Amino acid sequence: MEGSGKVLLEALPRLGRWLRELSLSGPGGNAAAWAVVLALAALPALGLLWRGRCRWDWLLALAGGEILGGLFFLVNPTLLGVPLEGEPAAKLWGLTVAGGTGTVLLAWAVLRWLRALERGASGRSVERLLSWAALLAGALAILAQGLDLAGKLQNVASSNTAPGLDLVPTYLTLCLLASADLVPSLLGCAVLRWGGRLAAALEADPFAGATVALAERVRVRCGWVAAASVLVCAGESVVQMVLFPVLHTASFTVSFPFFTVLLAAVLGLLCQYFRRAKAVSDDNGTII
Repeated sequence: MEGSGKVLLEALPRLGRWLRELSLSGPGGNAAAWAVVLALAALPALGLLWRGRCRWDWLLALAGGEILGGLFFLVNPTLLGVPLEGEPAAKLWGLTVAGGTGTVLLAWAVLRWLRALERGASGRSVERLLSWAALLAGALAILAQGLDLAGKLQNVASSNTAPGLDLVPTYLTLCLLASADLVPSLLGCAVLRWGGRLAAALEADPFAGATVALAERVRVRCGWVAAASVLVCAGESVVQMVLFPVLHTASFTVSFPFFTVLLAAVLGLLCQYFRRAKAVSDDNGTII
């Protein structure tokens, strides 16, 4: 386990041991341990300082309860009632608490943000939303693919230890396939950005020449995105078949870039509808 997961795996049980030692040191230490636990459990309440109350603020109380219960069982892992005991149970419980609490806090932040977005909805806000969504989705896709590639490269190196083996073609092929896997995801991020720009242009002047031209460009690009995503997906299997004799590992998965193709198709159709609406508007203007 790498990164933040490894840090939490070690840090949270260490915190539990420290709190237990503090609690067992005497009445004063026990009071201090409870003060630390209650202070940590109260941290989500800082979200209430955010201006304006929201019906989703109850999630902060839930997060505080998770922290309180999580710390209690970190101090007393034998009370969990699981087959694992001691350090293994504390490690797994710590990761469970951290993941659950983080998810609840993220849900609170997202729901509040969406509520604020609804109140001030505009073409510009939609553009910012889609731009940030594209950036985040792209970063997460790159991170996930990078971690997966690192694991595959390590597996190849550990399972092919015979002297004289040339693993370079395998490494290069895995890198190529990982890059190809990223293409549909990154193209989907591009479609999100185009949709945001089109929303902002439509709000500014829906039937301006520049807006019509932008919609036509987006329509054409969406068609290319759908085609490229499907072809790249199909090409991955072909690459492995062609290079099969020189590979020391191979993995085949049946996948389809459904989300990217669907997103591109929907935005492309919307652009076509907009073009028809523009034609109807021009006809009405001519009649008048």
